[in-house]
Amino acid sequence: MPPDVIFLTSLTGEALDRAKQALGDAVPITVVRDIDSLNAAAVNAETTLISFGTSVIVPADLLNRLAKPAYNLHAASPEFPGRDPHHFAIYRSAKTYGATLHLMTAQVDDGPIVAVETFPVNPGATPKSLLTEANRAAMRLFDEYGKRLLEAEPLPALADVKWGPIKTRRADFRRYCELSPLITAEELARRICSFESPSHANLTVELHGQLFRIDKRTARQAPDQSEFAEFTETGFRTLLDALKDARYGFARYGEQPTGRHLIWRHDVDMSMHRAARLAEIEKEEGIAATYFVNPRSQFYSIFEPAIEALLRRIRSFGHEIGLHFDGAAYDTRSWTTATLEAAVHREQALLETLLQSPIAALSWHNPDQSNLLDFQDETIGGLFNAYSGRLRRDYTYCSDSNGYWRFKPMKDVIREGHDRLHLLTHPDVWTPEAMPPSARIERAIIGRARMIRSDYDVRLALAGRRNIGKSGR
Repeated sequence: MPPDVIFLTSLTGEALDRAKQALGDAVPITVVRDIDSLNAAAVNAETTLISFGTSVIVPADLLNRLAKPAYNLHAASPEFPGRDPHHFAIYRSAKTYGATLHLMTAQVDDGPIVAVETFPVNPGATPKSLLTEANRAAMRLFDEYGKRLLEAEPLPALADVKWGPIKTRRADFRRYCELSPLITAEELARRICSFESPSHANLTVELHGQLFRIDKRTARQAPDQSEFAEFTETGFRTLLDALKDARYGFARYGEQPTGRHLIWRHDVDMSMHRAARLAEIEKEEGIAATYFVNPRSQFYSIFEPAIEALLRRIRSFGHEIGLHFDGAAYDTRSWTTATLEAAVHREQALLETLLQSPIAALSWHNPDQSNLLDFQDETIGGLFNAYSGRLRRDYTYCSDSNGYWRFKPMKDVIREGHDRLHLLTHPDVWTPEAMPPSARIERAIIGRARMIRSDYDVRLALAGRRNIGKSGR
């Protein structure tokens, strides 16, 4: 009885004709496209089953009915078994790729490998281009081995070639297309390159139970944020240049210089990372400031190693660290001298224990939410008071609280040439790009959330533990 072939494939046209030619013109070939047609196909002692370019999984009972070997041409190299390998090859930055000819077993992409055709992955390759090249490599294998696939004995397995340890499923592809709101910009770009396609919007994000799909077809016009350009790193340097041009000396709290001078202060409310960046800019400009740090902040913890390192970095630039006292941590609306000094000493001890050095000054966080502004002594609990009556009376004050100039733009205050200035900025609201105040705060919040998420993932990886469900991070 002559050999015959059941060809399970999605190939059509010239590609199908080429595959048939590789098997031999005289070989009877039954082309099937789906599981129903496969199950209905006649099988005899001379039947060879060949699979190429299909997602249909061959049932184990059908394989058991075959007397001759069954083969699959997997359009991917052995390192990438399973579904959608061309997407995962791009995601994992594969340097080489190819096609794999293997014996079929009951498990998908698990049988002995008998031949591999590889090629280098070109820079700028996409999943679509990689699949195209892999199919060409698979067809070259078909050309070379086609007639040998009809033999009664299986082709010998390659002793030194094994399947990769990660076998992907369609569920894995979908999982990698489901993005977390905490995804980083770098990871988002990687997902777009790896899992999107020109014809399908695969990437989605879920917000409050609603699923949203990325729309690549609609061009997004960047909003005009020029009105906020002043509150950028460039704008910050402009302020520093204005202070230097105006010949202001820089004084610290507790000092009382006689010439034109200013006290340059930063309250670190939300982002130690932003504070460290501004401190670096000031170092480059030869300017020293006082950074007031809140030990009770809900947006950063001074006892986190990364935050502590940033604090020490700020201090290494020649800046002073002060206490940003958060009265809300005590839920007190009306302070007395005794209760306030006791609380200040407690917060002072936290900060000094961390830094292993004394601090000299304090400022209030949200002082208008209690009676803290009533305390106008030069010192509180031995620390110089940034809200003392003398400073409020004798110095011209300017602040960027909540991301805008609450009284007068600081550049105008500097231009007016006052002899004594007390200037406050909040590092959180000075960003690399211009954006509205609320967006700057959201940037800090989301940035911290992403850092915490990343730290969790890294710690699980270091411990060798499973990170179940992790995908679009």
